[in-house]
Amino acid sequence: MFREKRNFARLALHARANITQDGQVLEGEVENLSMKGVFVKSPRRMDIGDNVAVTIYHTLTPQVLCDLKARVVRTTEKGMGLQFEKTLLD
Repeated sequence: MFREKRNFARLALHARANITQDGQVLEGEVENLSMKGVFVKSPRRMDIGDNVAVTIYHTLTPQVLCDLKARVVRTTEKGMGLQFEKTLLD
């Protein structure tokens, strides 16, 4: 039987995200979000281990939902998994 390794549940969320590293901005779309990380769909990806800033915007307005520092921990053909330095509640 497969045991889930995550400490926090993921929430499906479709919102715009900007990932910034060294002044370079990569635009993407959030696929899911948890207290400790986010998966962002994007045709371009950063490298695993890269430290980035991720800004997630409300779907219908330009309002910022969160703006956090993160690290790239996984990449796939669809996008990349980012782990937040602090949880959403910190």
